[in-house]
Amino acid sequence: MISRKIAEDDRFVDMHPVSKLLYFYLVLNADDDGFVGSVKMINFLTNADQSNYDELLENNLILEPTKNGVYVITDWYAQNKIEPKIYKATEYLSVRALLFIKTNFAYTTNPDEKDVISPVDYWIKQGRDKKTPPEIQAQQYLEQFQETSKKVPRSVEETSKKVLAQNRLDKSRLEQNRPDQIKKEKINKENNYKYINSSSNGGMGEFLLNDNSSTSSIENNATTENGENSRENSGVNQDAVSSLFNYLNGISSTDIPKDNKRLADVFDMLIHNGYEIEDIQLGIDNIMNVANQMPQYQNEQSLAKLLIQHLPEYTKQTLEQSSSND
Repeated sequence: MISRKIAEDDRFVDMHPVSKLLYFYLVLNADDDGFVGSVKMINFLTNADQSNYDELLENNLILEPTKNGVYVITDWYAQNKIEPKIYKATEYLSVRALLFIKTNFAYTTNPDEKDVISPVDYWIKQGRDKKTPPEIQAQQYLEQFQETSKKVPRSVEETSKKVLAQNRLDKSRLEQNRPDQIKKEKINKENNYKYINSSSNGGMGEFLLNDNSSTSSIENNATTENGENSRENSGVNQDAVSSLFNYLNGISSTDIPKDNKRLADVFDMLIHNGYEIEDIQLGIDNIMNVANQMPQYQNEQSLAKLLIQHLPEYTKQTLEQSSSND
């Protein structure tokens, strides 16, 4: 649907007729989240060219978050309501992960806008709620994030039991459904608890640290039983660690130096524990989606601290979710 509020707005009325027609066809061909991928047929039917897309972009009627030809109808949810029974999520999930929802239920790529409620992925996961006042939804999102950040295992014994139980479950599931993952689980079984037993912070190596925890414990967690730093004995990981820094700085407005030893130790620890580079990158993505909502994490030092404290947990969750989906 297209709202009269949009079609009769000055920014729409003043556009070139082809640009208006292009907008109608983009809405007509959008998926249930307002995303349009293949546009060659639309261009043929409307005789539109790049100038028409530029005009829509300038008037904030569409967004192009990744410059890869996927366009987003900015006011999609302001104009459309799709019942949960027939709703089908977009196939462009990596693009959707870059968006935020505003109080008027329009999309934006700027997390610093004052009227942002939450990341779009979170809002959709909560049921695309348009009944609860936006300010309450924003508060609920922040409270849930803060609550998640406080979840710390109560003891080394409890932590070990939970991890061992989870590993047995993962191993059983993966052996049945994912033979190619057996090697990864064997690495976890052999190496994962070395850090728990040798860590000076009581075995928190792979788990969430609270905001008051000393980040020096992460550095200790990257130390092997004989006291030698694992990074010095695993030169093969250096390229992988460097690639993770490149990936992080590529999706962040900051430029965290590669000589940040504590963060490098976290990367190395995860690789040494058998996690794939892709798993760690997804963990970084999840943290960045949250960090972009929080002004206090907009500089290198605070963002690095956030990653040091939370990346092991988010990477672990990513792997568990992937296994569960399979």
